[in-house]
Amino acid sequence: MISFDSLPGNRTLKESLQHALTERIPQTILLSGDDSAGLETLSTVLAAGILCETAGKRPCGMCLSCRKVEGGIHPDLTVVDEGENEIKVDAARRIKSENAIIPGDGDRRVTVIRHAQNLNPAAQNALLKELEEPPSYAFFILTAEQPDALLETVRSRCAKFALEPPQAVLSDDEAAALLAPYLAAVAAGREEQMMQAAVGLEKTPRRQLLGLLGLLQAALRDAVLAANGLTVAPLVPQLREQTAALSRTVTAARLLRVHDFVDELTGRVSRNAGAAAMTCALTADVYRICFI
Repeated sequence: MISFDSLPGNRTLKESLQHALTERIPQTILLSGDDSAGLETLSTVLAAGILCETAGKRPCGMCLSCRKVEGGIHPDLTVVDEGENEIKVDAARRIKSENAIIPGDGDRRVTVIRHAQNLNPAAQNALLKELEEPPSYAFFILTAEQPDALLETVRSRCAKFALEPPQAVLSDDEAAALLAPYLAAVAAGREEQMMQAAVGLEKTPRRQLLGLLGLLQAALRDAVLAANGLTVAPLVPQLREQTAALSRTVTAARLLRVHDFVDELTGRVSRNAGAAAMTCALTADVYRICFI
């Protein structure tokens, strides 16, 4: 059932948004924070709250509108999500056109723009008037991992809410525990298990995910050395079993290519690559490098 409880922590933020939904919700909202998955969850729950049909606490999670939002089929909810790609002025024009149409199911229409920092300047300028003076039925939710990348003229038109900063780093033991199933799946050559393990990493906040990818590169270096028959102290002893298995099933040359690919993936995550894109990269791309 869709509710604010699906977002861990952030008690003050959730209470503020629930109060606003009960009293008077701003028509243009900017949600910011390092946690892309958390922003996605929060924007969906907030959209459900705006469209909810109950007169009580919103979102109720039970009405037809809430169920449609949860199922991704609400006709008055538009989600713009281009991942790490630039959002161009044509997208802004489509948003304006869609919001010129009155709602079909109820009396409100919601547009969610994820990774809004990727709106190029032309697109942001095209949306300025829409964000400042939206139609009475139109609501905008922008999410941004890097809100300062937005034009000040856009930020000034938004009511701002920020996720609590996540724990800065994971310990090596915590990171190794998260990576072990993934490395075991790669060593076994099981693409479906690689995907399951990669999906388990999706909800890791970006700052922690960058640390995980760094540890993954260190583990790959251990596997390369083992594949070349070198017996040296491992950089990641917590993953000794997984890297040894990996060195027996994947050649050193291919492991080096995976290492370089993870470096490229780190750059993508730094630029706010979507969780789904990262999962695809850790599954299909790494499988192809190792076994095809």
